[in-house]
Formats: sequence, structure tokens, C-alpha cells
Amino acid sequence: MAKKPVNKAQSVRDYIKAHPGTANKEVAEALKKQGIKLSPNHVANIKSKINVAKGKSKRRQRAAKTMSTKSGVSVHEIKAAFGLLKECGGLERAKEALDAAREIQKVM
Repeated sequence: MAKKPVNKAQSVRDYIKAHPGTANKEVAEALKKQGIKLSPNHVANIKSKINVAKGKSKRRQRAAKTMSTKSGVSVHEIKAAFGLLKECGGLERAKEALDAAREIQKVM
């Protein structure tokens, strides 16, 4: 009977999640005991890809925060504007809706 293939990268991610701060060599040795052969360099490569993914989300958060502080518009307001555009089906219809809202506001 053939062995079931093992996802080495997922094994490393799971081990790191269970044991944060573990050195690459220790991760490789622990997984070797489980029957998964890896070098410490391979563990380092997998770890670096994990950190890249974390960095992307942090960069996106920082970019959204900077955009909102530069323009004076919060992220929540930007999301609401996108919702309005989506609901109206385009920029022209959204402008018409805003004009109508301004007229209503004048009456009130």
C-alpha cells in the first residue's frame, strides 16, 4: 500500500502555530521524529513565506489608514461610498441620489 503524501509546508505551519518562537533546526528535528524529512533551510523558507503573507496584510492596513488620514475620509466612509456606488449601479446614478438627498436635506 502506498504512503499518503504529506504536505511539508502545512506540517511546518502547524508546528510553528503550536510552538511559536521555535528555531528552524528544532522544527526540522521535531518533524523528522514524525517521519517528515526537512532541512532547517527549508523550514526557514516556509517561515519567510508566512511572514510575507503577514506583511502584505499589514501593508494593506497601513495603506488604508494613510489614505483615510490624507483625504480626511475614514475607511468606514469609503466603504459606505463603495456600497452606494454598487447599490446605484454607477457613478452617475450615485450623483443623482446624492443630489436628491441634498434637496431633501434643504427642506428639512
